[in-house]
Amino acid sequence: MQSHRCSRPLAVLLLGFATLSCAPLPSVLAQEPPQIEDLYKTDVAVEPVTLPDGRTTFYIRQRADPQTRTIKQSLWRADEGGAPRAVEAGEPDAFGLQLSPDGKWLLFLSTRPFTDGTPAFKPVPPYSDPAADIWLLPVGGGAAIPLGGKLKPYGRVITDKFYGRVAFSPDCRRLVFVADDGRDPRTEAERRNNVLVAREDQGEGYEGYGPMQVWVADLAAAPGEIAATRITRVTTDDFWYGDPQWAPDGSFLVVHANRTADQESVRFSVNRNYDLWKITLADRRLEQLTTGPGPEFSPRISPDGRRVLCLSSPRRGPHQDVFNLTIVELHSSGPKSRVVFDHHAPAVGSPPHLSPAQPLPAQCWRDARRVVFNGVSGVKTVPQLVNLDTGPEAIEDKSSPPAPRGPKLPPNNPLLGPRLRAVDEIVRWKSFDGLEIEGVLTRPPESVARPPYKLLLHPHGGPHSRSTGGGGFEVQLFATRGFAVFQPNFRGSTGYGLKFLDADRNDFGGGDMRDILTGIEHLVKTGIVDTRRQFVYGVSYGGFMTSWLVGQTRQFRAAVAQNAVTDLNAMWHLSDLQSWTDWDMSGRPWEVAARFREHSPLTYAHQVRTPTLILHSMNDRRCPVAMGVMFHRALKTVGVETGLVLYPDEGHGIKQLPHREDVLRRVLEWFDRHDPGPAGK
Repeated sequence: MQSHRCSRPLAVLLLGFATLSCAPLPSVLAQEPPQIEDLYKTDVAVEPVTLPDGRTTFYIRQRADPQTRTIKQSLWRADEGGAPRAVEAGEPDAFGLQLSPDGKWLLFLSTRPFTDGTPAFKPVPPYSDPAADIWLLPVGGGAAIPLGGKLKPYGRVITDKFYGRVAFSPDCRRLVFVADDGRDPRTEAERRNNVLVAREDQGEGYEGYGPMQVWVADLAAAPGEIAATRITRVTTDDFWYGDPQWAPDGSFLVVHANRTADQESVRFSVNRNYDLWKITLADRRLEQLTTGPGPEFSPRISPDGRRVLCLSSPRRGPHQDVFNLTIVELHSSGPKSRVVFDHHAPAVGSPPHLSPAQPLPAQCWRDARRVVFNGVSGVKTVPQLVNLDTGPEAIEDKSSPPAPRGPKLPPNNPLLGPRLRAVDEIVRWKSFDGLEIEGVLTRPPESVARPPYKLLLHPHGGPHSRSTGGGGFEVQLFATRGFAVFQPNFRGSTGYGLKFLDADRNDFGGGDMRDILTGIEHLVKTGIVDTRRQFVYGVSYGGFMTSWLVGQTRQFRAAVAQNAVTDLNAMWHLSDLQSWTDWDMSGRPWEVAARFREHSPLTYAHQVRTPTLILHSMNDRRCPVAMGVMFHRALKTVGVETGLVLYPDEGHGIKQLPHREDVLRRVLEWFDRHDPGPAGK
């Protein structure tokens, strides 16, 4: 599975390295490496919007609050010639900032109560996606105004990026947004007796929410206590709708929705039958625009309103697929769809354009004929441009983004100062069957360590995901402590085409593990990695691979598995994503029982001898905590040095700063405890 970030003789390998990132900073010996405490020094300016005169920029300041050890988000402004300052007294939280097209209003989301202290909505669990309400602030000055106030007909505005979107109409007189109705689904008897009846929901990240509906608010010309004169629910059923887009004339919306009985979570997963739907606002009529068997999602309407671009897949397959670009022509006789180029068709030469990353850019239409998107190519993301009227061939979009306008914003993380940084490289090798594999290697700075380095294998989640670089905080922390951090894009990873993506189907822990081990063998043979000092830490499917490797090999000194898949049977029965095992094991537990057992790390727990630490979120719906408890008990029973640490109020991604701190300290301490040190010392 994907993370917020997540047994045989081996062949000898080849090939070299190409530098990905810039050279080390000057004066590296004087620079301090990243510290875990840096988590609490976060202070960055994000989501800037600049007024038309270019003299004022509003932005969201995200910084760690040392008292609460949480990230605080508030609205700030920078004026030409002046010092940055908070916009609101007390700095109530604000995020999701945007400027109305006419430049009169700032819109943002907030969890704040109303001015009299009344909560703006019923809370959702802390491990769910944050709920919010909509507020508007006049650019010319004045207090922030809630959209609907206490009598609003909607409940919680969702901040998830697959469903959630707030957007002004082209004439700035209306807003479209996605929210539930805020109702408690329990009956009066259930509430009275304090019982919970199991009801189907959207799983990981969405607990506490009702179905996401589309709402349109008419905005007052001169708002008083609230900003809206009327708020209309334009969808009226129990399906979930998302990513609403305005037509240029404001007469209709286009959304994506799965209106079938086959519902499932979309957190890190888009493989159900999502279709595009047109909503005519005059009568709220719903018209189906696409009818493909797999997902069509991420709609983007052309500037002339005649076309809709979206992403699609012709199958309900893996949780992340090779997506196509699809165009829907909005004819008076009915919608007509066509795939720009089918990446699922039999390959004949190189594809004319790369498979697009999801979602599509918000402003993907260059004009009524040309579109820009981000194509995925191995570890790289390549901006591409396609003229839809001349064919599917793409050119690389090398147009420079416009230079930033407005006053200079304060520097990010001013409390940190320069930090020692490690450098990424692309490494390529031939696997056991001749398939070329690549990955990212982050070497320690020369001032910290010299080869052969101790190795930290850090397999990505998914498995249908990819590693694109090692510059994140965690990787830098490990690398600047002497680890060469190796992130292989084993078979099953995205970015390498359909055949590569499907190559680990029915074979978890088979070819993908051998890709990893042959990659390590290559690093050993080229003198980069110390064969005696190898460690592994993985999250989600990376945790699966960690748990699997320690049951199949003895080459790692210590291992840490976080939110790991350890038993495919438990995964099918307890996870919010049955389709993960349905697809990648080609059946259900009672249909392919031997395959489920053969590819589960728990089956081989009795073979483990590697000291293995288990970390698990207590409220993980994707990889439920039972799998961590099961693996820990098995290891403890057979006498393996192990430990189990549980993180309350956390979902599949561990987000809270104290918990992130704890994870990093435990991983480093666990590896230090089991490190024999360099040879000869």
